[in-house]
Amino acid sequence: MSFSRDELLRPSLKGQTSGRTPYSVQTMFLTSFFGGPFAAIAIIGTNSVRLKRSQDVVPLGFVFVTTVGFLAALHLTAWGADLRGYVTSLVGPKALPYLSRVIGLVIFGIGYALHRSEQRNADFMELDRPNGWIGGIVCILAGIAVAFVFGLLITAAQRL
Repeated sequence: MSFSRDELLRPSLKGQTSGRTPYSVQTMFLTSFFGGPFAAIAIIGTNSVRLKRSQDVVPLGFVFVTTVGFLAALHLTAWGADLRGYVTSLVGPKALPYLSRVIGLVIFGIGYALHRSEQRNADFMELDRPNGWIGGIVCILAGIAVAFVFGLLITAAQRL
């Protein structure tokens, strides 16, 4: 089976469009930093939907449940109160917002690991990325809304 030179040089991917690209790493980082853990989960989930990666549902669900469990334990258990007091003594009165940002950045790292190959491919092929401002701000607002509802639930649980 031999091919002529013309057959070998003919483009084989003609007319095919490239897949959807994920939000940039910078967008994911800033969303995770300013929006906290729930915004980080939202932007990673948005990237998973954009990339049509249904296998990301289980890791993202695990991250969400772990985050909710940790934050609930931080506010509802004795060791959580001790940990909050210790972190507050080290950092100061703004310790919990800082802790929220750190958790968001840890989740960003998990999301980057999930979509590392897609990020590299988009950078290597110089594909156009979606507007990070829109997606990032929407995810930050969604993260703030979820954190607010979570705070209300924690307050109600503490009164029981």
